[in-house]
Amino acid sequence: MDTVKRKYHKIAALIMAAFMLLSLFAGAIPAKAAEASDPAVIDTAKKGSITVTKYTSSKADATNGDATGTQNDEAGIDSSYKTLAGAKFKLFKIADADDVVTYYNGTDVTTYDLSNFLYDGTNATYNGNTVATSYIYEGITDENGKYKFANLPVGIYVLKEVTAPAQITTPLAEDSLISIPMVNTDTSSNNENAKWIYDINVYPKNHDSTGTLELIKTNQDGTLLSGVTFELYKKELKEDGIIAEGEWVKVENTISNTGTSVPLDMKTGADGKMTLAGLPSGLYGTQYKLVEVYTGGTSPEGYIINSNPMYFKMNNDNTITWNPAAVDINNCNNINTGVKGTPAADAATPNKLSVSLVNEIPSLSKMVQENDGTDWKTDEQYRLDDEITYKLTVKVPANVAELNTFEIKDTPDAGITDEAVKSVKHGDTADACNTVITEDGYTFTTVPAESGKGQGFTFTLNNSVKDNVAGKYLEIIYTAHMNENAEIAGNGNGNTATLTYSKFIGNTTDTTSVYTITDEARVYTYQYQITKYKDSVSDTNKIAGVEFNLLYNQNGDAVSVVDKGNGVYRLALQSDTEKTTVLKTNNDGTITIQGLENGNYYYLKETKTIANYNLLSKPVKIAVNVTETTTWSSPTQFTTTTKSVKSFNKVDYNVSYAKGTSTVVNKKGFTLPKTGSMGFILFCVLGLALIAGGAMLIFGGKRTKKIR
Repeated sequence: MDTVKRKYHKIAALIMAAFMLLSLFAGAIPAKAAEASDPAVIDTAKKGSITVTKYTSSKADATNGDATGTQNDEAGIDSSYKTLAGAKFKLFKIADADDVVTYYNGTDVTTYDLSNFLYDGTNATYNGNTVATSYIYEGITDENGKYKFANLPVGIYVLKEVTAPAQITTPLAEDSLISIPMVNTDTSSNNENAKWIYDINVYPKNHDSTGTLELIKTNQDGTLLSGVTFELYKKELKEDGIIAEGEWVKVENTISNTGTSVPLDMKTGADGKMTLAGLPSGLYGTQYKLVEVYTGGTSPEGYIINSNPMYFKMNNDNTITWNPAAVDINNCNNINTGVKGTPAADAATPNKLSVSLVNEIPSLSKMVQENDGTDWKTDEQYRLDDEITYKLTVKVPANVAELNTFEIKDTPDAGITDEAVKSVKHGDTADACNTVITEDGYTFTTVPAESGKGQGFTFTLNNSVKDNVAGKYLEIIYTAHMNENAEIAGNGNGNTATLTYSKFIGNTTDTTSVYTITDEARVYTYQYQITKYKDSVSDTNKIAGVEFNLLYNQNGDAVSVVDKGNGVYRLALQSDTEKTTVLKTNNDGTITIQGLENGNYYYLKETKTIANYNLLSKPVKIAVNVTETTTWSSPTQFTTTTKSVKSFNKVDYNVSYAKGTSTVVNKKGFTLPKTGSMGFILFCVLGLALIAGGAMLIFGGKRTKKIR
């Protein structure tokens, strides 16, 4: 701070007074160096004024708080400076008229120094003494940037800017010390009264006009997204408003409200917002370019990163505009499809621009239809070779036409064979997909079974329908069946759908990075086992070789099976060429029938049993009665680039293993004695003897008598 010790000649005092006047924002008022004028000429009863004219400057080399011009005009103010309305100032009287007379009379060596002035927003002190409320004045600059503190008594004052309009984000003007009166530096008049000025003009200003960009990031449902990262670049505009030649310069620092350079935080916070304040305009304005980038691990995973640059301009009149016409001239069109509406600065804060950006993320859901054709479930039970119906529901991003990849692939377990599309529709909600997409709007391609997997398919939208489906829900219903490789009970048969889509759109060289979302449904099929015994249930009484004929199911349909060997049979597929209806117990006396659905029942007619044992008088009824509960794992977040909507965890059954079992016992037949009976032999012998005796009597009675 300037401090000048007391001197004792008049010329030096005049020089120092002039210096104080032209440096209104200097840090201190020095003590009187010599007699400036006859103190008796200072009219201590006269009232004075301080008129503030507030400016902002777009000159990059302007100094904060700089005041140019003379005491009574603004001739020295640069033409690029603009007056500023709404700046609030406070004026604090820290010394009285007697102190002013003493100061200029040279009878005191007191130094008035701004470092001794403190203001905490409520209370003010100077040299530790509280400034009385009656000595504090305040005012706000009008539309011409002016405010006049009138009727001020003689004294020494501190002028302080306390607030600025919202568009000013750089430091406030520096404090200044002002005395009423001040010495007139114009010495052309010999009139003693003309040597003092009671009405003072000051011209404080900010060193630069700056703007603020407030960005709000959400997904398509309005959820705020934190951790979205951006990069900011700039180019100065030329006097004709055209962007200057040369490369874009990356902006990593800005000017804080204390005038220091601080790093920009280029990432949205928990509230989904990123605020870039203190963006300078430059002499003719500055063109800015904002680009969303992926930093891995910090950006929200799964959201499509829009690499299209977004342009806005900070003008040198304290206004900020979105994608101005000057940008189009320089081939920098704003093509960001995620911008909501056309951003425009508010009239009250013309240098603050709020922009709402949407990041897209698709969704995927897979369900299987109940086997009665009604509702949709995550898991269900079917008979082998039954037609199974699945439903895929996909939320299509609004920028689907810009994605290099947007593909659905279905990969079933080995026991499932995908077949054909049944219908493809779209709608505004997942439950209202009513608009049909014809076959020319998509490509459905079956994929041959890979090792350990069944036949699957891929599905892509053709370009002709992408605009119609963008931002809507897509419903794909398709059919499949369980084949001969189906797992019986156990963990069932899974079928996983995978949605693969591009990570980036727009001005990017990365065209191969993708995200994947998976979801699955699961179907189960069961078996039934019959064990055949003779006489009673005992391990030693199991009967091999007993034959049955699988006649029909509960619907009266004839049923065929395929012999898998050793008493194991499965329901026949339509494609099977070797079928039978005869089932025979193995050495353990069992017949196992696989591929049965839950709840339905079947009939088996015994057609052959072992010797001396009766055939069953009526068919055997068999039915699987299983309650299964499938537990899914449902992560809510992506793991790097992959998310599973739900994945199989485990299944619990109401029996130890989901196989129905029963026992069937054959009994001996009831018969009369026949061959090998002694009674029958004696009866025959006796009969023969009687016959022989009768014959003898008959033939013996007819003998001829002899004549003597």
